[in-house]
Amino acid sequence: MLAPWRRFERRAVVAMMAAMPARIIDGRALAARHKADIAERVRNLGQRGVRVRLDALICGSEDDPAHVYAHNQGKACAGVGIDYRLHTLPAAATFDDIAGRVLLLNTQAEVTGIMVHLPLPAGVDAYAIQRLIAPEKDVEGVNPANIGNVVYGRSSLAPCTGLSVVKMIESTGVAPEGGLRGKYAVVVGASDVVGKPIAVLLMRTDATVISCNKWTPGIKDVMRRADVLVSAAGVPNLVEADCVRPGAIVVDVGVNRVPGADGKTVTVGDVAFEQVSRTLGEDGWISPVPGGVGPMTVTMLLLNVVQAAEMPRT
Repeated sequence: MLAPWRRFERRAVVAMMAAMPARIIDGRALAARHKADIAERVRNLGQRGVRVRLDALICGSEDDPAHVYAHNQGKACAGVGIDYRLHTLPAAATFDDIAGRVLLLNTQAEVTGIMVHLPLPAGVDAYAIQRLIAPEKDVEGVNPANIGNVVYGRSSLAPCTGLSVVKMIESTGVAPEGGLRGKYAVVVGASDVVGKPIAVLLMRTDATVISCNKWTPGIKDVMRRADVLVSAAGVPNLVEADCVRPGAIVVDVGVNRVPGADGKTVTVGDVAFEQVSRTLGEDGWISPVPGGVGPMTVTMLLLNVVQAAEMPRT
């Protein structure tokens, strides 16, 4: 029988270990590794005489915030050797103006990938434009035909955010093939471009996928069952300490702008990071916001562009 002071010492050690935070899924570091691989693949294509080019369409003046993202995207492309062409149309561009440019780019062999920056001018249906992008050039995975191909496992050009989530889960050591088989994967949020594609991609790993949202009855109990929990609801602090179990993998896709302690606006995810990290413990994994899914999503766009270039052309 242990002496009382020894029993106290053991309890203290156990308590300290339980309080150790989860391991971090570092989106920036993971993105850097993928970019190195993408750059190598672009060089290999160049040696075969294949140029890799992304054409992006944007509406509005240079003062619009969307242009900042577009120009940063151009820098990211340059960093891995992808040629980037930004097509700027006026803020008053019509459906026919935008559709005509997309259809023209579809026909140009030198164009590897096409994407359309949102928002589009008032009255222009983004869905109607996205469905015009040729599936083999749809590097954002937004064409409904491509989303259907992802469901059937016939396309590698998956929506970038969903693809980034899967890559981040795999980076924890879960094997791409069979590693999630039979595991519970809970996806909170069911938007057409984020939540639903994430759920579909996880289904392809043979995980048992539960898709829910902030209105799901007993959602905390549902989340607590998860081996893998992905939150893409856009609700700050939706996932708290009592929503997870020790050892789980938590990927935070939420991007929310809220007032900080100093009154300035800060970016946070859906997950109460510090308290959830402690509950997950040292056997768990968690992605931060910022620095998690965001950098990986941009990189997955680049990956889709190079994969489009590697596809056999008929």
